[in-house]
Amino acid sequence: MTDQRQRIIDSVFSRRNASGSIEESYVSHIKILEDSPETGGTKPRYILLSQTINGNGFLHKSKLNTNGTFSVGKTWRLPELRAVQVTSTQSFNITLSRTYRWRTENAVDQVKFLEALIPLFHTVTGGKAPLQVEGFPSTEDILQGRQRIQNDYLRTPRTPSPSPYESSSIQQPPSSVIPPTSSRMLSQSQNDRDQPRSDSQSRSGLPSRPVSPAYSNRSHPSSIRIREPSSSRARPSSPAYSQTSSIPSAPGRSAFRQSASSAAATTAPPYVHPSRPIQSARPARDVRDTPPSSVLPPDDRFALAADAFSILTPARYSFNGALKPYTQAINACNHPNQVTVDRLIGSNANEVDGEEENAQATMANVEEMIEGYEWASDDIIGRKTARGAAEMIEARLLDELMALEKANIHSFLESDDRIGIVLKYMDEAITELDSMGSLIQSYKIHLNAVGDDISYIQSQNRGLQVQTQNQHALLAELENLLQTVQVDKEVLLTLTQDSLRDSNSIQRIEEAAAELYKALQAGRDTDMAATMERLQEYRTHNAQFCKRMFDYLSIMFSAQSKLLLGDSDGLTKTDRRGRPTITPHTELENYLGRYSGLMLYLKEMDEAVYAKLCAAYFSALNDLHGTQIRAMLSVCLGLIKKASEEEQEQGIGSVASPPISRPTGIKRAGTLIRSPLEGRRDKDKSDGTMRSSEVLSLALEQIAPAIYHEEEFMTDFLQINDAALTFADYMGLDNYFRRQAARSASVSQTTMKLVRGALDLIFSFLPSELKTWLDNALAKDKAQIFGLIACLERFLADADDRGNNFFVGLLEKQHTRLKGLLDRHVNEQIQGVERTKLTSKKRKGVVPFVRLFPGYIGRVESQLLGTDGLEVRTIVDGAYERIVDTMFECLKQMAKMDGEGEDKGQLNYHVILIENMHHFVAEISQMEIGSVAGFLRKAEAIYDENLGAYVKIILRRPFAKIIDYFEGVERLLKTTAPSEIATNSSYNRSALKKAVKEYSGKDIRKYIDALFKRVEKHFTEASEKTTTEESGGIAPGTVMVGVWKACEEELLRITELFSKRISQCYPDSGVSLDYSSVDVEAAFRRHRVGGA
Repeated sequence: MTDQRQRIIDSVFSRRNASGSIEESYVSHIKILEDSPETGGTKPRYILLSQTINGNGFLHKSKLNTNGTFSVGKTWRLPELRAVQVTSTQSFNITLSRTYRWRTENAVDQVKFLEALIPLFHTVTGGKAPLQVEGFPSTEDILQGRQRIQNDYLRTPRTPSPSPYESSSIQQPPSSVIPPTSSRMLSQSQNDRDQPRSDSQSRSGLPSRPVSPAYSNRSHPSSIRIREPSSSRARPSSPAYSQTSSIPSAPGRSAFRQSASSAAATTAPPYVHPSRPIQSARPARDVRDTPPSSVLPPDDRFALAADAFSILTPARYSFNGALKPYTQAINACNHPNQVTVDRLIGSNANEVDGEEENAQATMANVEEMIEGYEWASDDIIGRKTARGAAEMIEARLLDELMALEKANIHSFLESDDRIGIVLKYMDEAITELDSMGSLIQSYKIHLNAVGDDISYIQSQNRGLQVQTQNQHALLAELENLLQTVQVDKEVLLTLTQDSLRDSNSIQRIEEAAAELYKALQAGRDTDMAATMERLQEYRTHNAQFCKRMFDYLSIMFSAQSKLLLGDSDGLTKTDRRGRPTITPHTELENYLGRYSGLMLYLKEMDEAVYAKLCAAYFSALNDLHGTQIRAMLSVCLGLIKKASEEEQEQGIGSVASPPISRPTGIKRAGTLIRSPLEGRRDKDKSDGTMRSSEVLSLALEQIAPAIYHEEEFMTDFLQINDAALTFADYMGLDNYFRRQAARSASVSQTTMKLVRGALDLIFSFLPSELKTWLDNALAKDKAQIFGLIACLERFLADADDRGNNFFVGLLEKQHTRLKGLLDRHVNEQIQGVERTKLTSKKRKGVVPFVRLFPGYIGRVESQLLGTDGLEVRTIVDGAYERIVDTMFECLKQMAKMDGEGEDKGQLNYHVILIENMHHFVAEISQMEIGSVAGFLRKAEAIYDENLGAYVKIILRRPFAKIIDYFEGVERLLKTTAPSEIATNSSYNRSALKKAVKEYSGKDIRKYIDALFKRVEKHFTEASEKTTTEESGGIAPGTVMVGVWKACEEELLRITELFSKRISQCYPDSGVSLDYSSVDVEAAFRRHRVGGA
């Protein structure tokens, strides 16, 4: 505790101020346990109580670091304390800004901490702040209780301090020193403060005083007697306070005590002094008597001292059985001396004065006896604590008792002559036992030697048996090996003469090959001369059989391929439209599949011939697939529709003039997107009217299955896989042959490289053929590049799912090349748009690239049906965005270049943008294409912005005066109240009357008629679409509809605004507009369709 307190002071309270003084001083601390939500357990923390140099108090919560230091995590000012509640002996609650519940490990530490906390709080606050204390006495109660105890103690008469001799034993005040009242108060005070009690306290029921550290740390028990007065003036002798603890002893001393304790045989009745009545229920100390034969005549002086010490010990010390046997032994041998000692320390119960004299005489006699045995030396009597003196006396007593025990034993041995005879006989018996042990040891050695011989004979016998069995097994294996290596001549004749054509012969050849296979595998690792000549003969037969297989199958590869091609190059037409279909290789694969087992034999037994046969197969299949696919691609190329010259030139940047009758009104986008598809569905495609993407899809639908199926058949036929299947597995041979085959089943790196690149060798012609075909298809219609890319991506995804690396690489190469061509195509369209900007002279109406763009989108989207998850969709969307951005920039540049004057140029700018954006929005908005939504919104924003600006400019010419007047009013209203507008000289009643008098209903109709003619002049499209009626209506769906409607809405808006401002700013002037919104609507209605 002291070390922990010092570490807290060094870690937290060691900071000094400028003057060198410590700023914050330690007061107290306590260890608490908090719940840890991270680990679900508890974590230890320390609450530190401190006081600063200026009198403030603080509570710190800290934790113990791994290096032994303390760190503060949170601090509270002590005046913030509101309540202290003790919930149990090891937990309490403290209320600061909120209530904290802390658990402690020690009830005493908790009491000490609270006793320091509460007074410090009152000291810091000066007693002005209230503190609620529950479950713990307040500071006033504690101080009052201490004051009562001190007053009672001062009123009690005191005895002189004991002599140094008396201080060596427990001080026993006489019964007249402490009155009953003081004793009861002291007992009550200590019951409140000292919770733990010893057994003797609870049983005796007598008060006790606090034990000093010297007593509490003692290594031996002690008892304190407190005398109480009685009416009979009898001297009570029961102890009032006792405390028991163990006695640490050295190992040698413990051994001696155990031997001494075992020597005690009988138990005497407890000794009770007649003049000392027993007040407690505890029995008196037992006194053990030793047998008379084991006790030597003691010295009278030593016996007297021992008896006296044994009488004093129950009241002074209790050695818990360690010293009891020795004391009892001395008491049992010195009963006469005990009477003397009783008389010395006895007391007359009827005389109080004699009691003190007898006690002093007894202590003097004890001191005299101790001095006689040299125990009362300065190092014992002069000790300041009774504990040290008692330990020294105990050690001296133990040494004396040990010397006494040794003397007793020596006396026993010297007093009886028969002991020598007994020892003689014991020596003779030991000698006989030694000789018997030597004989037994020699017998044991002989028996071990005989056992070793027997074990050797048994092991030799077992070895001979195992050797005999191994020889029999070896003979059987040799016979089996010779039988295995032996191949019948009929088997060899079957391999060389049976036909390889029909299935039954092939089965017989496989069985004969299995016999030869077993002989060669069995003799692979043997060097026996009996088998070498025969194995060499079999290897020759094996080479001849493998060459026969190669010659026959090489011819069959070519023959079956030519048979499959026939006269039509291996193509068949499945319908009347002339769509080509590659003839499947089912018959060829069934024919060659019968030799798959023999191919396994060939792969294991002659790798060189196997590699040559694989190369022959690849060459034959290359010719077969090349002929079929080239013929199919040639037919498919003739199915592609060739675009006309007009369609080839119909790009976005085309400057060709559109037909005059072409409407620019709103059309359904479904017509634009659907018209190419409808035309394709309605016409017969056998005359070369199919699109390139459709024909490519038809071609790849034939090529892809051919590649997939060839890979599967080749894997089974040539055993190009990771299954490691051997001929032994195929024929179901014994495990021995399977293991032998597995050891030598691997092929060389050259052969493995050959078979791994089988598809590259068989279809080596395909990359160049496909590239040529795609170039020819694009030459017929460059715009079909979008559909070709989409088709390649579909088959590329399927090939990737199947894991066919060859086909994936083939398609990726062509896909990358077409993406480059597509990027070049988009750049050409952008350059065409920019060329239109520079070459166009007449900048009125819809520019060519805006007019052609919806049709271009329709042609592209017709090729991209069902491509939402493909890469081409993203590519096309990016191309759209690039083209549209270029178109909008070119439009703005063209609009700025048109017009001579500033006002005229500004009007023309808006007119060009309005007309082109109207056409763009009208056409594109009807297309259900998600990718065009972004630039459609951009076009609508440009249209709305320029339409609003155009309407304001076009209305300002006829209505300039009234608009300028009321715009001035609007500006004044920002800084002036409406009622003060009429007081302004520029905007008084006369100015208002002058501004509105020029705009009557008749004038409004005249102004609107002139406005219509001007708008009609700006939008040339309107003059082409007007009807022949005299009323001059507007054709529905044209750009004039939107512009004229916007003009009407703007004029109605400003008319309502003028009326509102007159009523607001000129309420009593009697002036109003000479026209109304009805006049405006009627004037605009005259120029609508069906107007009067």
